Amino acid sequence: MTKYIVKSYLALINRFEAFAKNLGSFGLAVIYTIGHIWIAILCAAFIFDAPLNLAAIDAFIEPVMNGFWFYALHKVFAEILGKITLTIVYTIGHIFIATTCAVIIFSATVNLAAIDAFVEPIINAFWFYFLHSFYGAHSQKREVSYE
Repeated sequence: MTKYIVKSYLALINRFEAFAKNLGSFGLAVIYTIGHIWIAILCAAFIFDAPLNLAAIDAFIEPVMNGFWFYALHKVFAEILGKITLTIVYTIGHIFIATTCAVIIFSATVNLAAIDAFVEPIINAFWFYFLHSFYGAHSQKREVSYE
């Protein structure tokens, strides 16, 4: 019985490692995005004591607005501003958009909305680091014996 459990466990590990190896950047981005949305929903639910459906609205609207902000900055100012300056301007705008969305969607105070605008990206940074580290650790070929 123990030998069967060990073989099953090793087979599961092999399947997972094969999945991680074949995942690629696109698959990793999809998994990251799904996690990012859930983190945004949970942050809004906890910080604003919002129902999950309202938090989900924020988790979709705010990233779309930041996507347009990114596009506009990149299209108009990418040639004019240096990379560092462009990054700083984008980040300030991102925080402003996130804060504004929270104020409008949740009727939150600016202070509470700003907390969410800083806390959520920090948690997402840890999610990104974890996912990237996990992918790197499991995407390398390993030999596992069933014997």
